[in-house]
Amino acid sequence: MNTGGEVFTTSPHSQKYEGQPYFVSEFGGIWWIPDQADGNGDRPKSEEEFLTRYEGLVSVLLNNSQMFGFCYTQLYDVEQETNGLYTYDRKPKFDPMII
Repeated sequence: MNTGGEVFTTSPHSQKYEGQPYFVSEFGGIWWIPDQADGNGDRPKSEEEFLTRYEGLVSVLLNNSQMFGFCYTQLYDVEQETNGLYTYDRKPKFDPMII
């Protein structure tokens, strides 16, 4: 969408796109617990791999001229999900200056 083009939709009854800016209300979900980085499934195998994925996701959004905002999911780990940028106890998993 950086240079325009057709907007993908799976519902013919959805709101018509008329050039309004985009807001991504939820993206991310990169599973990372430093003590459990075993690489099962599609999980990052290292902090460096996590940061590379994170940078890729954020860069695509920041480089889209139609994007006006986004929300990473999720900021903190919660009971049922551990893909936050901070632990359940609100400790950063990564250097906040990098994120």
